[in-house]
This record gives sequence, C-alpha cells and structure tokens, in this order.
Amino acid sequence: MMTSYDRIKDEVLECYVQFLEIVRRANMSEEDRSLAALESQAEKIKEDKFCLIVAGEAKSGKSTFINAYLGTEILPTGVWQCTSSLIEICYGEEFILRATFADGHTKQYAGEEQIKKFLLENAALRDEYRCIPVPTINNEIIVKYHDKTVPEGIIRNLLKSVAKENLERLPQEEYENRIREYIKVTQPQWGNIVVKIDISYPFEDKGMKGVSIMDSPGVNAAGKVGDITASYIKSANAIIFLRPILGADIAATGFKNFLESNIVDRNRNAMFLVLTRTAANSPEDNQKALNGFTAVYGTQEKGVLEGIVKEQIIPVDSKAECYYNYFKKMSTEEIKTQIKTMKEKGKSEPFLREAWLDAEGDKKAFLRELKKDSNFDVMRQSLNRFGHRAQFIALNEFLDRMLKVYEKITVGLGELIADYELKAEDPVKLAARIEEAKAALGDMEKKMNENAAEILKKYKDSDANGMIEKRAEEVVKGYLDEIEKIDSKSDSCVDMLDKLTLEQVEKFKDFQVELQKEIVAECNEAMVELSDKSVIPFVTLEPDLTEEVIEEIKDRMREEATKESFVNKTGTCGKKIKEALPKFMQDVFYDLVKSHILEEIEKIKKEAVDELRLFVTHTVNAYEEELRRNMQAKEAELNKIKDEKKTAEEIASILSGLKETLAMAETQERVVKRIKGGLDTNV
Repeated sequence: MMTSYDRIKDEVLECYVQFLEIVRRANMSEEDRSLAALESQAEKIKEDKFCLIVAGEAKSGKSTFINAYLGTEILPTGVWQCTSSLIEICYGEEFILRATFADGHTKQYAGEEQIKKFLLENAALRDEYRCIPVPTINNEIIVKYHDKTVPEGIIRNLLKSVAKENLERLPQEEYENRIREYIKVTQPQWGNIVVKIDISYPFEDKGMKGVSIMDSPGVNAAGKVGDITASYIKSANAIIFLRPILGADIAATGFKNFLESNIVDRNRNAMFLVLTRTAANSPEDNQKALNGFTAVYGTQEKGVLEGIVKEQIIPVDSKAECYYNYFKKMSTEEIKTQIKTMKEKGKSEPFLREAWLDAEGDKKAFLRELKKDSNFDVMRQSLNRFGHRAQFIALNEFLDRMLKVYEKITVGLGELIADYELKAEDPVKLAARIEEAKAALGDMEKKMNENAAEILKKYKDSDANGMIEKRAEEVVKGYLDEIEKIDSKSDSCVDMLDKLTLEQVEKFKDFQVELQKEIVAECNEAMVELSDKSVIPFVTLEPDLTEEVIEEIKDRMREEATKESFVNKTGTCGKKIKEALPKFMQDVFYDLVKSHILEEIEKIKKEAVDELRLFVTHTVNAYEEELRRNMQAKEAELNKIKDEKKTAEEIASILSGLKETLAMAETQERVVKRIKGGLDTNV
C-alpha cells in the first residue's frame, strides 16, 4: 500500500510529463477541454497548498487560535474585534506583510516591529465603536457603496440583520445611532479600509510550508459572511469554525446558518468545529458540552442538516497552547520567575497556576500539562489525516481524467493506424470507408438532435409529466406529510416546524444537485447510443463536461435568471411572527407561521424548478456543441487521410510513428492504472 504522499505525487507528476509528450505525438487538439482541466489540476498539485480558513463569530478567539496553531504571536489578541480584512498567512523566508486597501492601493511592511504595529493599529477600534459589528458594516456598507449615498432601506436592513450583535447590550436606539455615526464618519475615508492582508513568515515547522491559513473577518450572528470571505471559503480545503465550548447556546443560529449556507456546501465534509476555552472548565463540564455539540452537529445522514464528522468536532484551548509555545523556550528558573511575575500582576490564568503546581516545578511535566490542556495535538492529527486524504483524492481524480484521455488517444490512434494501413493496401476501400464514416457522422448528428429534444421534453415539460416538476412535487409532498403530524397546540410545535423547514430547504438543495448530476449522466447515456452500429467509436467523440464547463453553464444560467427577474431566497421560518404574537394564541400563531412558511416553500420550489429547467437547457446545448465540435474534427481527420498524396514509403513512416506512439500510450496507461490502484486504497 502506498503511504508516502510526496513519493506518489512525484510519480503522478512524472506520469503527467510523459502524458504531455504522448499528447504532442498524438496531435491532440489543444482545444480539448480535458487537457485544459488536467493542466489546471496539475498546477494545483504542484503548488501543494493546503488552504485552511478560520471562521467564527465576534470574540470567538480566531487570532489566539491561529497564533497557537502557528506557534508564534503573529496576530494581535485581546481586542474586541479584528479588522474587516481577510488575513492570509503563508510560509516565507522573511517576515513580510502586504496590505491591500479598499481602493486598490497596497503597502508593504517588513520586520516584526513594523508589522505588529500595523496589525495593532488596524485591529484596535476607537472605544465608541467597539460595541458595533465593524467588519460587517465595512464589508456590507462602506466598501460596497464607498463614495455613493447609501439608500436608507439598505441601512435599515443592516440594522435589522446585526440587531443580535450588540456586544455591550446598549439600548437599541443608541446601538443603531452608533452604527449610523460610524458609517457617516468612515465612508469619506473608505479607501483606507484594509480588505486583504498577506503575511509571509519563516515558521520553524517546515511542515507549514504548504499550508495557507486565513483569518476571516468574522461570521455575524445570522451566519452570514462578506463577499470576499465567501469566495475564499468556497475554494478552501478545510474550514475551522470556532465556538466557545461553554457560555453559548449549542444550537445558536450563527453557526447553524453558516453550516447550512450555500458557501459551505462543497466543503461540508471539510468542516471542523473547534470548541475553544476548555482549560478554564472542569473535564466533566467540557465532556457534557462536547456530547451536546456532537448530538446536534455530529450526524451525517441524508436529509439531516447538521452534519460534521464526529472526529472533526474537537475541544481545544488556544491560550494553553500559546503558553506552551511561550514557556518551552525558557529554563525552569525562568519559568518559575515568569509565573510569579504574572501572578503578582494578576495576569496568571487559574489553569496555568494549577499546571505549574501539578508539575511540582518540573519543566517537562509542566509542558505536558499545558499540552494536555490545549489538546492541539489531537486537532493537528485530525487536520493532517484530513489533509492527506484530500490530497490523495485530488491525485486520484487527476489520474482518472488522465486515463479517460488515454482511452481516447489509444482508440483514436488505433483508428488512424487502420485507416493508413487501408490506404497503403487499397485506397479505393479507404475512400469507401471514409464515405461510410461521414454518413455515420451525419446520421449521428440527426439522432443527436432527436435525443437532445427527448431529454429536454422529459425534464422540462411544465405539466405533471415533466421530470423536474414531478420530482419537485415529491420533495414537497414528503414535507407536507411530515408537518401534518405536528400538534399545533404543542409548546414545541413552532420549533418542530422550524426544524422540518430547515431540513426541507436542504432537501431542495440536494434535489437540485442530484438532478443536475442525473441530467449530465442522461446526456452521456443518450449520446452513447448514437454510436450503436457505427463505424465511429464514440469514445473519440465523447465530450468531457468538466467542473469548469458546469460552472460556465451555471454562470450563464445566473445571467439569464437575472434578466428574467428570478429571485433566489433561502426562505424564512417566521421568526418575527413568533416574537409578535402572544403565547396564549399558540394554535393561531402556529397556523400563521405555517401559512407563511408554506408560501416560502412554494417559492423555493418554483425557483428550484426554474433553475433546473435553465440548467437542462444549457447542459444539453453545451453537450451538443462539444459533441458537434468533436465530430467536425473527426471528419476533418478523415478528409486529411483521404486527400494526402503520400508515397508508400511516407505512409510506412507515418504508420511506424503512430504504432510507436500507441505503444508508448498503452505502456503509460498501464503505469497510471497501477498508481491509481495503489491510490484507491488511500481514498
């Protein structure tokens, strides 16, 4: 079994070098989408970067966690909030910071003193603004509207969305006035807001060379993030969401909404929930809280929103790890003096004093106690396991695509060899075969149009017979059946309705993804039928609908949907109504909430159906375009052979080269299959 990632990565990249040489010799079209996709995958593998984004609500301890993870105090801690900027930290030969501002200008700082000064100045807020969610205001108002007048409706929507982020519990009017004042004061200097900070640092741990860590501006109480953070989350290899292990509702909406959002859909299995500040609590309290978080979020089942791998819900204490990194460089006497000084100044954490007492003055025992309190080794092991698995999966997918291209090359070369042999033996027979092949291509194009029309009809019919409409109705029916079982007079009826509704929204997401995959598969199946009894092997024509192509399709859909005024919503659960109605009208309240939610579910269903109809149209069109382009290339190839004025010696030379290239391709294909067979055991 192959276990060394570096070794197998080198083997895979060497296979890719050989592959490119064979592609060159086989004269494959540079426009082939598979080649472009492989080139993109190869670059990512060469970079060997593992992108880790750290997210969390205000005061969740992101900066302390990152300092602890990196083993050095890079980011400022102990302030109420950090900036609205995204901070990316990577390995570098020197300690350098590069800041990008909202208006596009950049500044660079070098050296620990300058960098820490810059970070402190950009992390600390004026006292009167520490109680308001500055990162959200900067991202959603200041940077977006910069020198334009912000519509009053936009400001009111912001005030509404950040109502729960009143950190000092100010009277609502005062809280909102502070936000308005901040907007008024800050907007004229919008260009000086830092939106991205890149830090390079020469970590002692060389294993950090390939790791890129991002400190996000923060997730608000509703689980939302800014546009910049969202774009990085989508491309991250892993997401760490920080939450204090005690002192907050386990099912609080911030993390729940974040977990259920579209931006983490593709990263759901790459989500780590890290529960912080454990050292200050008893082991019993920590275990009880961990059990609670695991019960709510540690389930991965179809149709269940909460879904994090249990082993990826990890309790840690960042301060304990920071203390470990701080004290490990000291002698026993220096530690003793420092502990005493911290105690006199009132800056000694209870768990730190306890660890020192338990160690009885022994440095090694003291460091072991801190390591046990931090639990960072467990977190790193879990992250490393995930990282290697993700890397192996990337290599496996890369080899998979390479094998598909090899199949196309070997089949295509086999055809060429047969055609040239026929040309050398009997040019008349070759001409007849070429005409037969052209007729087959024409017949295939006709059938292609018919099959495409059938697929469109099958999925897009607006009546009950349309597959999209029918499946959407089935999804809704299951939901309606479930909510009919709820007792409207029960105290928990609205909570049950909320839970079922959130699950239903997720089912609609799954429904869309599954149907999209089904549509692509149906295109493949329908088009493969075109090659039945044909002299043209379908594998040489089959399009490769890469992820990039699918994304292009979705981009076109979004443009079209915008033009046609489709509105995409996540739906609501009637929370406002719940707050406004008196408790003694429970059944009336429930009926009103239910009615409102059903309207929203119907909207979501309609939007899902509309989007899928657009998707099937664009997918079939894209498939037809690709297949038609491949067919035209095949016809041009046949004409070239027919029209070539070659002597017997020239044909023999061509055949020799083709057979040599085919032998190389077959040999390399076997090598790739062997490596992939070993990789399959790791994924």
